[in-house]
Amino acid sequence: MKKSNKISALVISTLLLFSAGCGIKALPSAEVNYLSAEDGTLTTRAIGIGKNKEEAIIDAEKNVFNVLFFRGLPASEQKIALVGTNETAEKEKNKEYFNKFYIDKRYKSFVISSNPKSDLTVHKGGKKSIAVEVKINLVALRKDLEQNNIIRKFGF
Repeated sequence: MKKSNKISALVISTLLLFSAGCGIKALPSAEVNYLSAEDGTLTTRAIGIGKNKEEAIIDAEKNVFNVLFFRGLPASEQKIALVGTNETAEKEKNKEYFNKFYIDKRYKSFVISSNPKSDLTVHKGGKKSIAVEVKINLVALRKDLEQNNIIRKFGF
């Protein structure tokens, strides 16, 4: 292969790899750990990030729901994603539901308790994080998703 062909192939390969990478969006990461489950409830410990303690707690609560909806929580009774693994498509398909759920804070109706378990930690750039123990009414959450046709009833 000629030197100019090698350079052309390298440039084209680089451009293709770069253009393919531009379409990939970074998904938010959430540090959520399973603690226990009892009588239809699920207790987790989540890390939340925000400008202050209140924002960090809200972020931790939302992280728990994101993990339950789109990732599943290993070692818990909810090992697989409740809604589906394609977060972007599911949120777009059920935009009204998720807007009410997150923006209008409807998710709060499924939070039984939310207790900070660490002090607020300040990181570089001024971001603050906190560990929060969040207890979720999983039975009511599943029922709500079924009633709003986000998921199908189990066994049907």
